[in-house]
Amino acid sequence: MNVGMLTFVGVGFLVGFRHAFEPDHLAAVTTLATRGRGLGHAARLGVAWGIGHTASVAIVAVALIVLGVHVPDRFYRIAEMGVALLLVLLGVSTLWGEARRHRRGLGLPHAHAHDAHAPHSHDPGIRTVTRSLWFGVAHGMAGSGAVVVLLVAAASSIQAQFGYLAAFGLGTVAGMSTVSFLTGALSGLAAARSDRVASRIRVGAALASSLVGVMLGWKTFLG
Repeated sequence: MNVGMLTFVGVGFLVGFRHAFEPDHLAAVTTLATRGRGLGHAARLGVAWGIGHTASVAIVAVALIVLGVHVPDRFYRIAEMGVALLLVLLGVSTLWGEARRHRRGLGLPHAHAHDAHAPHSHDPGIRTVTRSLWFGVAHGMAGSGAVVVLLVAAASSIQAQFGYLAAFGLGTVAGMSTVSFLTGALSGLAAARSDRVASRIRVGAALASSLVGVMLGWKTFLG
């Protein structure tokens, strides 16, 4: 591997790391990470998002580069609108969960949508990780993922293309794991100090998620 290719792959890692910090990406994972299931779980959210994002970008890249399939711009716009809707729904569901938590704290009855005789958990950790994975998949198919695919396609050789893609994937995993870990640590510290502060962080993250979703949807609609 020559110096030029090493540099290209290194840039791929840095671009992937930076890519994790886009507002719609942050809105999804930080909202999930505020639910407070420990630092290990928070880090797994970032890993799951990065894997899902890389997988969908890789599928589109292979379709374009190897199979020569043209992906229309409309596909990315639809995916972008889908991400916007998911962010709004995530924010609303988190706010609803906080309202239920508050009602339980006041000793008020709260309804369950599932069988009362079946074992259940209000928000199992595996379910949250799965959500993060699918958010990553959706983000990878949206507009910013298309830019990454174009960068990969611009490489001079097939080795450089897949090297860049692999490095980009590692960068997104590293970047989002860092974000989710730090968010989980902040939420854990807040919860140890005061349940009210932790709740406010969750509500703030949920409102931010919904706001980013609305702004992204409006921008995509106008574009």
